[in-house]
Amino acid sequence: MSADSENIPLHAGVKVLKVCKSGLIALDKPEGVLAHPNGSEDNARSLITANYSLEEEAYHIRDGAGGIRRVWLINRLDGPTSGVILVATNAEVATQAKVLFAQGKVSKAYVAVCLGRNLRKLRGIWLDGLVKERGGPEGVRSLVVRPGVRPRGPVSQAITHFSAGDKGQGALDLVVLNLEPKTGRTHQLRVQCAEHGHPILGDKTYGNFDGNKALGSDRGFKRLFLHAASIELTVQYDGKPVKFSATATLPSEFKDVMGTPKGPSAGKDGLGKVRL
Repeated sequence: MSADSENIPLHAGVKVLKVCKSGLIALDKPEGVLAHPNGSEDNARSLITANYSLEEEAYHIRDGAGGIRRVWLINRLDGPTSGVILVATNAEVATQAKVLFAQGKVSKAYVAVCLGRNLRKLRGIWLDGLVKERGGPEGVRSLVVRPGVRPRGPVSQAITHFSAGDKGQGALDLVVLNLEPKTGRTHQLRVQCAEHGHPILGDKTYGNFDGNKALGSDRGFKRLFLHAASIELTVQYDGKPVKFSATATLPSEFKDVMGTPKGPSAGKDGLGKVRL
């Protein structure tokens, strides 16, 4: 841990993965921890246990001398999703990184355990139009635009590259999907997996609820099986490009729910896709 990440009041379950001289910090967020509080009542269960400015998109940390130290939140993960999330202690670098995310110039890899192991295609690209609306158990959800149906709001394009990994052992009708989103829409991976016939195990908004019960909660697993495995981006710092990447180890529940024997941590193939 460096001076950049010291004195940041991280949630007890959050781990520092990597610190960059540019001020970027990669954190490993557990399932159930919020990327940011929606109000002060959420501070204790958020990534950093401090007040948060929605306008600045930054945590405000008191320095003990009457001042405020800002830590900017770069990207977001849904509360039920675990894995790599970025913050920054440098305002200029934070702005750069957010622009790179908005422009689709950040490499992101996710791993999901999904229902239905018989995929029509083992790899490909999903292209969907999504509309965001209020409602559902999380307060907001995304809907796929259907042909001939007039959307009830602005339509955003969602693009995700997918490939199949391991299949469930024995009678477990599960498959691991390696997902590389090229856009960053609300609940993008969750709604696209469901739309294309392979809802993510444990998803309470878009999932197959009977399947969740049979293959998840009945076997002692109650989480959403979606994990942000890695992030890579390049920012400018001191007039030079600085490449920054971080990887978060796959939680043990992913192997356990698939019926995969316990062994070494997940590895990476040449494409940077995490496999069990």
